Amino acid sequence: MKLPTGRIYAQAMLDELGIVGLADVREVAAQLNLELNEVEVDGFDGALIRAEGASFGAIAIRRGILEEGRKNFTIAHEIGHYVLPGHEKCDEVCLDTDVGNWSDVGKQLEREADGFAAELLIPTAYARPRFSGTTPSLQTISTVATECRASLSATAWRYCDLVPYACAIVWSKDGRIAWSRASGVFGFFIERGKYLEKGTFARTLFEGAGHEDDSPRPVPADLWIESRRLNEGVEIWEHSIFLRNYRSVLSLLWIKEPISTEDETNDLLPELDPLGLDSVKRRRR
Repeated sequence: MKLPTGRIYAQAMLDELGIVGLADVREVAAQLNLELNEVEVDGFDGALIRAEGASFGAIAIRRGILEEGRKNFTIAHEIGHYVLPGHEKCDEVCLDTDVGNWSDVGKQLEREADGFAAELLIPTAYARPRFSGTTPSLQTISTVATECRASLSATAWRYCDLVPYACAIVWSKDGRIAWSRASGVFGFFIERGKYLEKGTFARTLFEGAGHEDDSPRPVPADLWIESRRLNEGVEIWEHSIFLRNYRSVLSLLWIKEPISTEDETNDLLPELDPLGLDSVKRRRR
């Protein structure tokens, strides 16, 4: 399988710069002759300023970004725009909805820069053994995010890229699913834009009626997955935390035991079902 462009170029750049282990994005920027400035603005999170015809430039980062991991990811994202082929004319500012917005697949250059940033901050060689040797949980993801000085959402995304488990990460905003990322063996589609079902721990966190748990707990699978292939009464494991700064909930879903005895071919992906016809035919509980 062909690796994503962003990941390939991040790995190549790290090799060229002789960086082994975890990279400091500020030092990487300095090695690339990119001046880094934190500025008092509200209109964007990051911006790349190129010097035409010269091998240097500048990165501007919004000083008000609350989390250091998010700030580092934004810097890495702008470095991606500087390094990646085809991004030479990408000189617009990056809004907070452009950086790490995994739901917006229509912005190819932004997603390539995100992939670059994720590999730069959370290298495959470092993260894969740390992810794969433990039971799926948000504690594992949070630990690696801290070690890599990366954002929790980017580390969660990388988790599903690298683990052999049937897992999915779901980011919910204001009670609705904003984006999700499933591992290669998850095998089910999670509907973007759907309101969280009553009975999910994510929903109780939004309602203020639940408390964050330290470990995943079982919930009915059909609260998260709508599929004709689900067996009756099956459960998946959910681990959710409320992120107050973003008014969002991050959920880790884990299929611990098989939940379908039918053909394990993936449900229709949204890009293959643009009219949502499959949702009309899904079973009702």
